[in-house]
Amino acid sequence: MKAHAPNRFSDAAVSMLGFAASFLTHTTFPVSDRFTVTAHTGCLGTNANSLEAIEKGIAAGAQIVEFDLSFDGSGTPVLSHDAPKGKCVPLEDAFALLGRHSGIKANVDVKDTSGLEQVPILAERYGVLARIFFTGVGEKDVPIVREKCPGVPYYLNTTIFPHTDLYALAEKVKVLGALGVNINKGCLSPRLTRIMHAQGLLVSVWTIDRRPEARYVLATQPDNVTSRCPDMICGMLR
Repeated sequence: MKAHAPNRFSDAAVSMLGFAASFLTHTTFPVSDRFTVTAHTGCLGTNANSLEAIEKGIAAGAQIVEFDLSFDGSGTPVLSHDAPKGKCVPLEDAFALLGRHSGIKANVDVKDTSGLEQVPILAERYGVLARIFFTGVGEKDVPIVREKCPGVPYYLNTTIFPHTDLYALAEKVKVLGALGVNINKGCLSPRLTRIMHAQGLLVSVWTIDRRPEARYVLATQPDNVTSRCPDMICGMLR
């Protein structure tokens, strides 16, 4: 056993050195055909959860736009991060706008599940049901999402710690029926993406707004990057 240890260490060291060289020296990064850039709500100096944010994200080259979902006092689905106060954009208006932009997808970040069953109904009305998916879905939310919105894909929002068993996490994601994991940038690692990809799962990372962190994230090869600066991310791809 001892005779093999130096080789294993050497392989790991070479791999890490190669990764470090990649993100330190590259100015553009190769990505797979399935890679996407998501324009975070409030991107490019717009107001969060506004129609302008959606329009600017699309104009910047993002394939996906993100907005938050809550429900107002009457139970109407609206774009809001917290309990709605004052006038909010109705979800219906966002879907109508999305319907005018062929091929653009929407990441509906779920902040409230109380009226979630309305979402696929509205999405179908505007012809965008096949172009929406959920984030903001924790493990406890999965049964509600599956019951109220069968057929709408979702990522599992989770936190990854140094002691997290990534193989067990991948198995859990598959059992829960999620597309993959949606994680904070601090949870990302090359090992995570390798393990998730080996299990046929996706890795989505938020929120990447500065070039140095974008270089590290892109070198780690996730499947989606969410950013308030989608134009910057798009400009770093090849």
